[in-house]
Amino acid sequence: MKHLIILVVILMVTCKIYAQSPNLKIKALPPNKLKQGQSFKLITTVTHNFTAEKTGSITCSFLNAATQTSVDGWFMNVFPFQYFTTISNTPFETEFSFTVPDEYKGKFEIILVAQADKIKDSIRFVVPVIKK
Repeated sequence: MKHLIILVVILMVTCKIYAQSPNLKIKALPPNKLKQGQSFKLITTVTHNFTAEKTGSITCSFLNAATQTSVDGWFMNVFPFQYFTTISNTPFETEFSFTVPDEYKGKFEIILVAQADKIKDSIRFVVPVIKK
């Protein structure tokens, strides 16, 4: 019984520390698939629970899923880097517009990375490209 009480206290302290630790979260709704030549606006939301207003950055990059090489320029990713300033628990919404090249075949990866101070979050999506 004594060990169970100690375990419960440790879990409570750990949960409290985790709940209070600052975090940053990216959310986005990527396309299921895109056609060659199709344009798309990827809407992203960044939230955090920092105790003070924070300024950070969010980047969007594209990789060929098969070769893992950058295809940013080919996808006309014009504004791949954006700054954000938010207060705690208030979402910052931004968009990244891009166009799939007419000649692109296969799949590509969308990589989003948000960072404020030394806290970072990232997400990746694989999107197949179909013929027109």
